Amino acid sequence: MRIAGLPSPKAPFRQAMTSDGSLQKRFLLGALVCFCLLIVCYIALVGTPWGHQLDDDAYLGRGALSRKVMFWDAALLMRVTSATVISLAGVLLIIGVVRRSTLVGAMAAVGFGAAVAGAEILKVVFPWRALVPDDARLGEALQFGSYPSGHATIGTAFALGLLLVSPGRWRSWLAVGAGAVSSAFTAGVLFAGWHRGSDALGALAWSGLCMNLAAALAVRFGSRPAISKNNQAVLYSVGVGISMIAGMFLISLTPAHQYPYGDLPFFVLAGLIIAGSFSLTAWYAWQLRDIEFSKA
Repeated sequence: MRIAGLPSPKAPFRQAMTSDGSLQKRFLLGALVCFCLLIVCYIALVGTPWGHQLDDDAYLGRGALSRKVMFWDAALLMRVTSATVISLAGVLLIIGVVRRSTLVGAMAAVGFGAAVAGAEILKVVFPWRALVPDDARLGEALQFGSYPSGHATIGTAFALGLLLVSPGRWRSWLAVGAGAVSSAFTAGVLFAGWHRGSDALGALAWSGLCMNLAAALAVRFGSRPAISKNNQAVLYSVGVGISMIAGMFLISLTPAHQYPYGDLPFFVLAGLIIAGSFSLTAWYAWQLRDIEFSKA
């Protein structure tokens, strides 16, 4: 029997179900946007002569960087092995188990693994061929399909997976660290000369696609979410992220004595990669700001 003037006991349940459905749709929309960006980036930068020229100029313009930055980035990338990938997937699963959200941890680990394995498959699906004379100036390792970058995918997908399995009260603040990790790998593959800029941008889109699907499944089939009150931290993280971007550029570019116009494509793509890394992680954390996966 319902007492007049009091809300129905089913109201909170219905509200939670409506909120879950809306959040799931937002993650699916995010996955769709990332899919479109993956295709558009390939067509624009890998499939057209002007895109190839921009990509080549950005890669060849790395000389504006300090050699120490190139060395540090290469050292970071060389530490990533198959064992590292397995360990990172295990970390996501273990965090889920410890937090009594095993299913969510499993979905984060599967999404991460799918992103890493899928990146290798996509390199065959998205071939590369020489279109402009400057393509011959690239190293032999870059004169074949390398879109998207596997190393950049590993760093970005793990950063997003960590946001998914983390406690709600930490998630928004972790967006800053996640953006830094993602940009270290995505910008690092360009800085170290391991990949072209297009490969890094493709890795951002592909990682976002896989981890948005993982988040949508976590909301749909995982433990019932509870409301958190940490709603403003992501806004602060965006500001910190912008400051970190500026700081990274200052550290990287100070040793260069001059910046000729020919290096402009490098600065444009490098800035786009770093901004994309922080934007993706901040958006992901913002969508999860009111979600706390807990045992049902």
